[in-house]
Amino acid sequence: MQGTAGHILQTALHGLEWTENGRSLDDFLDRTPDNCRNAVGFVLFALFRNRKSIDRLLRQFVRRAPEKRVMDLLEVTAAQIFYCNGIAGESAVNVAVDHCRKKIHPKAAGFVNAVLRKTTTCTLPEVTAPEDILPDPVLKHWQKIYTPEQVASLAQAFISKPDAVFRCTGNNLPDDEELAQLHSEKLPEPFEGCPFQFCRTENLAHVLASPGWTSGKWYIQDPAAALAVTLADFSKVRRALDICAAPGGKSLMLAELMPSGSLLVAADRSENRQKLTRENFIRRGWDFPTPALPPEKLPEHWKDFDLVLADVPCSNTGVFRRRPDALWRFRENTIGDLRDLQLHLLEEAAKRVAPGGQLLYSTCSIDPEENAGRCAEFLAQHPEFRDGGSRQLFPNDRHDGAYAHLLRKTR
Repeated sequence: MQGTAGHILQTALHGLEWTENGRSLDDFLDRTPDNCRNAVGFVLFALFRNRKSIDRLLRQFVRRAPEKRVMDLLEVTAAQIFYCNGIAGESAVNVAVDHCRKKIHPKAAGFVNAVLRKTTTCTLPEVTAPEDILPDPVLKHWQKIYTPEQVASLAQAFISKPDAVFRCTGNNLPDDEELAQLHSEKLPEPFEGCPFQFCRTENLAHVLASPGWTSGKWYIQDPAAALAVTLADFSKVRRALDICAAPGGKSLMLAELMPSGSLLVAADRSENRQKLTRENFIRRGWDFPTPALPPEKLPEHWKDFDLVLADVPCSNTGVFRRRPDALWRFRENTIGDLRDLQLHLLEEAAKRVAPGGQLLYSTCSIDPEENAGRCAEFLAQHPEFRDGGSRQLFPNDRHDGAYAHLLRKTR
């Protein structure tokens, strides 16, 4: 037990360091061995959602801030104490003290022991005020652009664990027997005009172990991912390009909505992530091109597409329910730093659109500057495109946040 628990703790500490260097927790977990991935993910998700409450409690027992490695250890272990049923609080303390003694400094072990022993006698109070929940850079940014009521709603969504959901691909709607086997239930329409059926499950492991998953009948995906396709007119789409496709979730939606025999190119610059795109296509029995190339490197003959999707890298501020680390990675310059990349991808996507075609800009952000603001910048420089409308979803108990904007090429 000590060895397994110690390995989980050490891996979780590496994951925390990984995110503090500006990289996503999802990327770290993708590199984490299966034997501890779920446990590590659980404790870090719990920490990020409740970090302010945990830090406030720890400060009661810390007169002077310890070195960062020690503080990280206190935070991760406190998250285990309060949120992880798989390890008793006393055991979590013992593992942390042993880790400190061996990996940090023997002299700090007594301090860690004293603080965590006191922590096990406490309970975390319920919090409702945004300033007691949201990371300070995010709080200050949102207070500038949203009403107090909106900020309060976003804060409550941040500390709420989302449902595990999956999408039914094509017309593969589960019957009552399948729903029972999957420990699942159908969800009502998550937002107006959503063209797909989603289901909630008590345990995604049942879905991933099912024949339906193997055959491509189910796909793990939040309903907000479907927002972009609600803006497009698929009646004349025979050729489509997704320039930031991996791992293929939105590409699957495009393929399902296009007429049989259409061409879809699902491109992405990451070869590792494109492996997932190919796996997802294989489950559906599809053999669409999946080049691992940035849009500027795509072959010249891939042009004049009826529909091009640019689901661009963004701040991830709309998906914090499932990626709570995103808000802890947010900085004052985060939105500005993404501007050049987002405009570059829009420019490259626009080059591939046929006259009369459609360009879809999509993010999983709720920030106006990188959404409507970015499209306004693009339209000001491209008179050959006109505004085709936009939609914004904010995170709630039914879906994540997302933004989509349709740009029509007139000539």
